Amino acid sequence: MSEHDSDLPTPASELPVVGEWQAFPTDAAQVAMISGTIWGFLLGLGLALFVATPLLVARDIMPLWSSALVLIGFVLATTVLGIWIGYRRWRFAQWKLDETGLHAKRGHFWRKEILIPRSRVQHLDIERGPIERHFKLATLIVHTAGTRQHALRQPGFNDADAVALRDALVPASDRHDDVL
Repeated sequence: MSEHDSDLPTPASELPVVGEWQAFPTDAAQVAMISGTIWGFLLGLGLALFVATPLLVARDIMPLWSSALVLIGFVLATTVLGIWIGYRRWRFAQWKLDETGLHAKRGHFWRKEILIPRSRVQHLDIERGPIERHFKLATLIVHTAGTRQHALRQPGFNDADAVALRDALVPASDRHDDVL
């Protein structure tokens, strides 16, 4: 029997700690804050432009330099808010893998806990954007039975952990179905 014909699960030594809640790595916090910075800046810029048009048209309300300072302050405030939200999203996210499947917890005030049983896993994807690649992180996407909208998209895994989880969650019967 060759090693490709084996239906054995991934050895436990290659997997992260099994059965215990785990926080995402601190590099994931940096990625979350960078993402929050980008989204906060873009949101602030868009809203500032929406607000800027009436202020610039009605110059008698505020002088031009004063309007510009208000808009710059608004963009800075939304950027800082985006950084804070990104950090909080990382801070209150955890995951664990056990015999039933992959669990994910998110949120502090509005908590959400997701369980994806191994038997419902259809296929798994790993995405690595440019910022994630720089920090050696990956996003694990677990597609489940149902429509194309049934998937867990969880960013922040170490690259090696994402690969090990992908290999561990694939049902044993489907592991080598494409091998000749």
